[in-house]
Amino acid sequence: MIKVNLIGSSRKKTTKTRASIAIPSNVMPLVLLLIFVAAAAGGFLWYYKLDSESKDLAAKITTLQQQKARLDAVIKTDQVYETRKKSFENRIKIIEGLKRNQVNPILAMDVLSEAIEKTQYVWLSQLNQNNAVLDMSGVGTSLNAIADFFSNLENTGYFHSIELANATDAAGNFTFSLKCEFKAPAPKQETPAAVNGGN
Repeated sequence: MIKVNLIGSSRKKTTKTRASIAIPSNVMPLVLLLIFVAAAAGGFLWYYKLDSESKDLAAKITTLQQQKARLDAVIKTDQVYETRKKSFENRIKIIEGLKRNQVNPILAMDVLSEAIEKTQYVWLSQLNQNNAVLDMSGVGTSLNAIADFFSNLENTGYFHSIELANATDAAGNFTFSLKCEFKAPAPKQETPAAVNGGN
């Protein structure tokens, strides 16, 4: 007699096992050691690069500071020279001003004596000098003689701002006092025609 199994044959459950790599337990510390060494080497290279850049920057800073110190010294020296230059220029101006305003007594007496010689009947009795200002007093036989003396002083070109005072009659003569400034005449500027030879 034939038996038919209607329930069906019992299937064997097949379990699929996943493929996995088995790492031996003695290799794991070696892998961790390699990772640590690689991290340490990377950190050292990074630190070395930063340290090299830091040293380069420090060297540049030192160089720039030295250049700044040299420039500061040059600026200070230049300021000292500028101060000395201004001081010397001021001294030169003062000396030139004193020289211009200085009255040469010999020249003043020469010019004054020429003016007196050109004038008749005028005599000086007193002469005082205060820097460039001359005070003089004298006697003239007439007012015309005193006026001639006044004109002769002006014509010299050395006597300026002439002030005449106290022309009084004393025993037939006229006494006078005169105040003026003695200054060398300004140099004459040549005209363009004179420079070009009159062409």
